[in-house]
Amino acid sequence: MKTDQFSKVEACALRINDELWLDTILFFRNSSLIYSCFDDWKDNDSFYFIPLKLNMTYSGPGWAVHMADTPISLGTFVRSSLAHPDLYSTQCPNCGKPLFPYGYNGSPLSGRVDLQYNCNCGWSDYVIASGWRVRSDILKATQHKDKLRQVKYRLLHRNSKPMKVADLLTYLSA
Repeated sequence: MKTDQFSKVEACALRINDELWLDTILFFRNSSLIYSCFDDWKDNDSFYFIPLKLNMTYSGPGWAVHMADTPISLGTFVRSSLAHPDLYSTQCPNCGKPLFPYGYNGSPLSGRVDLQYNCNCGWSDYVIASGWRVRSDILKATQHKDKLRQVKYRLLHRNSKPMKVADLLTYLSA
C-alpha cells in the first residue's frame, strides 16, 4: 500500500478535528481485512451500522446526484459489494488476489465509475469501469433493505455513540 496515499486527507481531517473522516480513512487502510472477515461481524449491528464518510456525489452548477443516500454504513457498503462481485471486484495485478473497493464514485452523465482498491501485497490504485447507474441502484437497494434493521438498532441504542472502525479492528484482532 502507498504509505502516504491518505496523508493529505488525514492531515486535513486532523486539522479540522473530523473524527468520522479519520475513522473512514481507517476503513480505507484496512478494507481487505474488513471484507475478508465480513461473516464475523455482519450480524453485529454495532459494527454493521458504523457510519462512513464517503463522497459519492456528482455535482454540477446548482445540482447534485448521489450514488447512495447518506450516511452510508460500513455493513451496507461491504454487503452490497460482496453480493455483486461481477460489478465490484477486481484481481490484484501484482498477486492475483480478488479485491473489493474501499470507495467509488463517478459520473451519471458518462456512466464512468472509479473503483478504489488496496491489496495486502502493497498494490493500491483505482480501476475505471462503466455502469454508474447499476452500481447506484444496487447500493440504494441494499440501503433500502437495511433500513428497518437500522431503525430497530437506533431505537434500541438511542443514547449510545456509534461504534468506530477502530472498535471493529480491535474485535477482529481478538
